[in-house]
Amino acid sequence: MSHSIELQRKILGLLGPGRPKRQAQQYFTELILLAGLVTICWPRIQPVGTTRPLAAAVDRHLAIHDGVDSRPYRSTAAPVDALACAGLLQVTDRILSADDLREALSALAPEENRNRSGIPPTRHLIWDNVFKKQRSACSERFQQAADTIVPTFRRTGKGGFRLPSTGVGLRPEHIPACLPQELAERHLGFLADTTPKMRRRAAAVFLVRRARGGGLDTAAQFLGINPENKRTGYTQLLNRRLRTSGKARDFEQALDAITAELFKGPVIDYQHRREVLATWTLEPENWQHMLMRLPDLTSHRKPLSDDRRRLAVSAYIWTRVTEGEPNFAPCPPHIARDPALRAVWTRERHNVFHWLRTTDHQPYYGALKPLLEAHAEQLAKAIDDHPQRRR
Repeated sequence: MSHSIELQRKILGLLGPGRPKRQAQQYFTELILLAGLVTICWPRIQPVGTTRPLAAAVDRHLAIHDGVDSRPYRSTAAPVDALACAGLLQVTDRILSADDLREALSALAPEENRNRSGIPPTRHLIWDNVFKKQRSACSERFQQAADTIVPTFRRTGKGGFRLPSTGVGLRPEHIPACLPQELAERHLGFLADTTPKMRRRAAAVFLVRRARGGGLDTAAQFLGINPENKRTGYTQLLNRRLRTSGKARDFEQALDAITAELFKGPVIDYQHRREVLATWTLEPENWQHMLMRLPDLTSHRKPLSDDRRRLAVSAYIWTRVTEGEPNFAPCPPHIARDPALRAVWTRERHNVFHWLRTTDHQPYYGALKPLLEAHAEQLAKAIDDHPQRRR
């Protein structure tokens, strides 16, 4: 019973004179909220932080309510029995004292609880609603950790838009439209049943939704992911797949790690770059300067005209500056409204990207690629160095 005595002393100490009132209020609010969540997940959570006799007392206490409508009870009420209350508070305090609170809380409401454990979903929903009402009375540490186990998310009102997550750090404009390949390889390898392109694209969309709120479609539109012709069903499909496979928590932790890495690096306003380059194409004089430094194009196929190739390589430079995908590069304005010209540009863009990816087979593109990379680097710096052009 030594743990119970220690916990009693801790509680009395928080209630003693001279202790910060705010700290005590936050602790007891969190203790009550978390105790309700522990009762929902019991007996799954019982081995953590209590003794067998006290766990048995909690078992007996909860068994009394089996067969009755115990949903409100399971979410809010404390045990009257002293042993049951001690056991429940021991478990709750041990979780609250964890170094990594988010990791400790994840065991209380993982996706398996809603999909495979048989725990009625209404119990979680009742707890979620109580937490949302009491959230502001909790510490920032608890708020950010508990937000990750609330499935319904905070919204502007009933049926309203999803609010941004707290503690994200990155703003939506600082998120590239296509996650860098090295980040995806480090953190998203567990999504083996999803193509690499979809992993990178979906991760970017989910990161923007975290930072901006709203839905997945609006997040994709913010990133310039073809809102006219390509909806984001893949992100919604991934969302369902993560929940049914029990990998939602893994995905959230991967997004945390990706956010931390992006935050450590240079903070880049990708949205500003996209806006500046929305109607941009490589200047003819710069293109001619590049052509003078290239070998002859060795190909049995009919070569593209210089201007058509210039428009195609403009898309490549756009992807390098904005960290975007080739498929979503903006079509040059003077041909965008002509379906036939747009189709030709799309085909030629695809061909140029193919040769730039396989430069070993074509010396012309092997020499062109570093010139395009250098121009993209200079262009990106020029955009970033002119904040007066921002919105």
